[in-house]
Amino acid sequence: MLSSYTSRVTAATSAPTAERPSTATRPSTASRASGAILGLVVGAIYGTVGTVAHQNTAAIGDVGLPVGLVLALIGVLGLLLGFRLLFDNRVPVLFAAIGLVGMIALFSVASAGGSVLIPQGLIGLVWTVVPVLVATIVVAWPRMPSRTTAEAANTPPERANVRHEPEA
Repeated sequence: MLSSYTSRVTAATSAPTAERPSTATRPSTASRASGAILGLVVGAIYGTVGTVAHQNTAAIGDVGLPVGLVLALIGVLGLLLGFRLLFDNRVPVLFAAIGLVGMIALFSVASAGGSVLIPQGLIGLVWTVVPVLVATIVVAWPRMPSRTTAEAANTPPERANVRHEPEA
């Protein structure tokens, strides 16, 4: 009785080991490089668009709501999370973050004519700091072990729905 309970609990609590993918399933160097270039270009484009749009506000009465900043930050999170979930490695999301943060840094300094796209103030400070924090968290987030379809199909029902009660 006790040994069957112990084996069921051990089987339910033991986590599957994450194996390294074989060389046949690993992405090639060309696909990794193209993912990195795609990430850099998309990150730079979004950094430019977000920098221009983050200053937009919607006036409700006498209060100006930073709608552009909120939408730009949601877009940063969506872009980086999408790259993280789409690709198997961190290289494309790292390059997307480099392109994004690089454009923000480029537009925060004064141009030759003296204009600045990210002026000093709370909205500009949030736009320069939060994308860096989001990028750091998304790039550093650990990879979750994935279950293949074969593993999910071969999981016995008693292991998928285990009760932790001793049998009477």
